[in-house]
Amino acid sequence: MYRIYQVEYGDTIDSIANKTNTTSNNIKNINGLNNDSELIVGGLIIVPRESEQVFENYRVKKGDSIYSIAKMYNVNPETLLLLNGLNKDDYIYPNQEIIVPKQDVLVYVTKEGDTINGILNNFGVDANTFNSENERVFVMEDQLVVHKKEGR
Repeated sequence: MYRIYQVEYGDTIDSIANKTNTTSNNIKNINGLNNDSELIVGGLIIVPRESEQVFENYRVKKGDSIYSIAKMYNVNPETLLLLNGLNKDDYIYPNQEIIVPKQDVLVYVTKEGDTINGILNNFGVDANTFNSENERVFVMEDQLVVHKKEGR
């Protein structure tokens, strides 16, 4: 679902987004970058694979909270915070864009002590399906793993 992109001379977040058929906001959110972040030539960032977008943008509405949005998209609020580089005490504002998993995608951010078997059980999938959807999994803390539900 994701791949590693090596920053080249002259790259900007916008140019990388154009090259990889995604949005600047997606790249910033996935990598915990902000508008002041500088890219380092030769540095590595995570970008979605062009053909397998698993997130969509959500524009915050008046009265929304991370918890209400998480419930609407059936995702753990802590995972939604991590995906968007937010802390539990951060405010979200109307018209702010955040990323949310698409309807047919389950996401999980690993925690210390996780095992592959535990993640497989959490998703309810076999190892072959999991491996085909996640190019490299090292079960390190704070790694994003995904699963696309069948039939959607």
